[in-house]
Amino acid sequence: MRILIAYYSKWGGTEKLAEAIKKEFEDRGHSVDTEIIKPKKEHSFFGWWHIRMFKGDCDIQNPKIQDASSYDVVCFGSPNWTRVSLPLARYIKEIKGLKYKNIGFFSTTAFSPQIEWYIFSVYLLDLTFSSVINKKGGRIIGNILLSSIFKNWSFKSKYGENAIKKFCDKLETPIYSLKSYFLEQKEIETTRLSVVFFSIFLISSFIFQIVSSSILESQILTWKEFFSLFSIVFFAYFAMLTILAGKIMVFWGKYLASISLISSMAILILFLTPSLGRPIILGYVLIFILFSFFRDIKTVFFAAGFSILSYFYLFINYPLKGVLLPDLDLSFILLAAGIIGFIAKNLQNHYIGSLEAQEEIETAKAVLEIKIQARTKELKELSDSLEVDVQNRTKELQQKIEELEKFNRLAVGRELKMMELKEEIKKLKEELEKQKD
Repeated sequence: MRILIAYYSKWGGTEKLAEAIKKEFEDRGHSVDTEIIKPKKEHSFFGWWHIRMFKGDCDIQNPKIQDASSYDVVCFGSPNWTRVSLPLARYIKEIKGLKYKNIGFFSTTAFSPQIEWYIFSVYLLDLTFSSVINKKGGRIIGNILLSSIFKNWSFKSKYGENAIKKFCDKLETPIYSLKSYFLEQKEIETTRLSVVFFSIFLISSFIFQIVSSSILESQILTWKEFFSLFSIVFFAYFAMLTILAGKIMVFWGKYLASISLISSMAILILFLTPSLGRPIILGYVLIFILFSFFRDIKTVFFAAGFSILSYFYLFINYPLKGVLLPDLDLSFILLAAGIIGFIAKNLQNHYIGSLEAQEEIETAKAVLEIKIQARTKELKELSDSLEVDVQNRTKELQQKIEELEKFNRLAVGRELKMMELKEEIKKLKEELEKQKD
């Protein structure tokens, strides 16, 4: 395979990781080219922060590799700036040939990779890189994050060596099913969306609780009640971040989100008794509508089933029994689940159908490219053989021409000699006749 490694490194950590990845690929017998991205003007940490906040772009020196079409895999590297570094983002924006290309991403950070995920730093880095690559039509196959300071998580550590090997293994393995790849990416995007929603909810709810209790002096929930709800949502948020960090079993993200939201809804209703009354049932419908955007009927039905369980929990523990009408409420939940599930199923079928069509097109394209390459090779071999035949025939004709020229010279020389002999015989006859006279 031909592999391109393009990276920007300010303090040298990303460069060392790039060299380690290059060595691993070369040890496996692959051809590796590197592109060191350099800005036209280097800045300090605060200088880059200012440019990122107010400009969002920078100029880079002309790269030597501007088209990645001839490469099988492209790896991009950047230090963790809580987003892709500006020089690398500019290079990705300018480089051609990334469409349908297998992409790898490597980065270095100050702390351990696990800590960086949970303080939201690497999540934003991963999100911004995915956004840039998706615009170019590339396919992110693997990523790696190592520490540039702590030796236990550096590229020289046992942890780092194993991470680099796994990273290279993923990039070596071709995508056999585009449908599976895009469905996995959809699960990752779903989990990302859930993480964003939960993080906004956690921060805003905490601020609201402080404002309502300290400034407005009118608490809707006591701090004990608030922290019980907060802990449920935070657990789901933490679990989904763990899934994103490892990219393992990412389909669990939406189920964790539904469990957390429905559990929080049930507990919130208990805490707010009796102020809500009948409108509480609308909270469940709202959850169904939210999960329909995931275009997964299994998620909708799972949310419906868990909602029914939570409703029975409410029915048993709710102080005002007259407010809850199980026959009407459960029928309404099942009806809403059926309608929204039907919509989600159609959206899912449409999405899968488009993926299958795209997979067929790209498979046909790949087969056509293979056929073109084979035919091109065949024509080249035929052209080379014809050229050899022409050279051989030319050589044979040249030899025959030389033989004919030699024969011609011999024949002309013989005729001239005969003419000379005839002339000499004529002279001798004339002399003989004179002597007779």
